[in-house]
Amino acid sequence: MLRYLLPAALTIMVGAPATAEEQDPFEAVVAAPASHHILLETDRVRVLRVSVPPGATEPVHVHKWPSVMYFEQAQPITYITYDLIGGKPIERARVDVPAEALSGAGTADPEGLHAVQNRGTQLFLALRVELKDGRPLK
Repeated sequence: MLRYLLPAALTIMVGAPATAEEQDPFEAVVAAPASHHILLETDRVRVLRVSVPPGATEPVHVHKWPSVMYFEQAQPITYITYDLIGGKPIERARVDVPAEALSGAGTADPEGLHAVQNRGTQLFLALRVELKDGRPLK
């Protein structure tokens, strides 16, 4: 019996429709998959490896959950924020952040439309632990 149920169960799981966050075109792993890699995901937490090559600017995206960030290899960055106007992201502001300000770990509230530009000479690397229950961290 198990021999017949297992293939059916696998077909159902693999063929399941995309979740709501996967359908959001600005969700980080959808809009910026080259810089946001899922290392672990459960119904309560998602762990992302964030990597941005030197000189690169990642695509515009959001993070809808509060998170803990650990900067493995900080680089000087430009943090760019956007407004959504007529369905298109329009740049609002740029803030240059020195690598020293990104050392260690910290908490982050959900983030609206933004992108990160790596102004450094090495790969920018961070771990982001997103808490899906959405409770504030502060």
